[in-house]
Amino acid sequence: MKRLSIIAIAASVLLANCTKNASDTLNVDPKSASSATAAGLFLDGELNFVNTYNTTSISVSPFRVIAQEWAENTYVYEANYNFAAYNAPGGFWNSLYVNTIHNLDLAKQNFPNNWPGTAGALRNSLIITDLLQVYSYYLLMGTYGNIPYSNAENTAIPFPQYDDAKAVYADLLMRVDTCIAGLDPSQSAMGSADQIYGGNVAAWLKFAASLKLKMAMLNAAKDPTTTAKKVNEAIATGLFASNADNAEFSYDPTSVTNSDPIWQAISYSGRHDFGPAGLLVNTMNGWNDPREQFYFTKYQGAYVGGAAGDPSNSYGGYSDFASQFYQANMPADILDYSEVEFYKAEAAARGFVTTGTTDPAAYYDSAVTASIEFWGGAASDAATYLAQSSVAYSTAAGTWQQKIGYQEWIADYNRNWDGWTVIRRLGQPDIDVVSPPLGAASSFPLRLYYPPNETTSNPKNTATAVAALPGGVDATTAKLFWEP
Repeated sequence: MKRLSIIAIAASVLLANCTKNASDTLNVDPKSASSATAAGLFLDGELNFVNTYNTTSISVSPFRVIAQEWAENTYVYEANYNFAAYNAPGGFWNSLYVNTIHNLDLAKQNFPNNWPGTAGALRNSLIITDLLQVYSYYLLMGTYGNIPYSNAENTAIPFPQYDDAKAVYADLLMRVDTCIAGLDPSQSAMGSADQIYGGNVAAWLKFAASLKLKMAMLNAAKDPTTTAKKVNEAIATGLFASNADNAEFSYDPTSVTNSDPIWQAISYSGRHDFGPAGLLVNTMNGWNDPREQFYFTKYQGAYVGGAAGDPSNSYGGYSDFASQFYQANMPADILDYSEVEFYKAEAAARGFVTTGTTDPAAYYDSAVTASIEFWGGAASDAATYLAQSSVAYSTAAGTWQQKIGYQEWIADYNRNWDGWTVIRRLGQPDIDVVSPPLGAASSFPLRLYYPPNETTSNPKNTATAVAALPGGVDATTAKLFWEP
């Protein structure tokens, strides 16, 4: 995995964010942060985005547990789809709106005021900042449905309306296209304030194209025509071509605050709230997956996972996380080559790919190999794994959705939101059938409900958004516009 040394993050304490709902908190005078540097504001926004993506906090991001890649010990609310106990819907919402989008917006306002470089570098920096905002809105739209968007950063409107999710999605795709057209690799960007690519504009251009592919594939089942067009445009722009292109953020092991949130949760805290989930462990056991040694420890000589939703799960009673999860500087991965290759495999299986290789098996093999190598395995390990009749694309059981879905789910082990979303997109693994949690409050969650603070402080607009959901009920089982 790539390693970047994080610079000191002073800006993270500059903008202490309140715990009110986003609509209230966004009503802030941007001039109040005029003493903060644009670079510091950008880094704070970037760090908060990455932390939201990577955190284990069940009050922010419970998706590893929902997807049964992780299991909960003793307190199994999220495993049972009970999100009221720790308010994950409110935590995820605020982390992206308040800590990420708002700080990135302040960075965009401040960049022109204290920019020491060229006009081209300024433009690149603004575009890179916008890409992270686009990604943030994409996660929100893909999690809740209709969301505040067009007026979310308008300080004159403290209680913004909710924009139609499908319209937000279309606009975000257009914004990515604008970013791709505007990025100029011959010019620099903000440099060390960017702890993902160090201001490398060519790397950000690949990121933008790969993000476009990811966003396009979200709606593949419902709008294949637009998806196919966007997929081929993204391929033509130039996608991630190896693990060296991965969008990774490395933490500072000398600072608890700026260290990996996973390390903070499972090591520094002294708590042991999580462990590997039985569905994932058993699936990997059945296929002799070489990544197990990088994902888990052995328990009594074997890899053993915890049962979903079982309050009797206890630390020391089954496998633990592998040693690298106990490293304070383990990088956060927000978009990678393996993910890109899985999207291309799916696009090929759907008949979308019109240039180059059109065989889904080639992309499938590439995706699996990239994941194994990313975690520390060798190319020979990948070849042996893929040679098994139960894994090989041509002979593995099930539809292409099952073949690709299961392998992408395994590769998404530490990808949090993506592990949940591949299940929502492809229906695999079919959790309700193969591993319904003990004591589940509902069928598999297809979205998060709106934060309680939104329903009380912005009731009219939230009610309108709820009315637009299937059945007019703010349920986790309500399908979003893109879900098959």
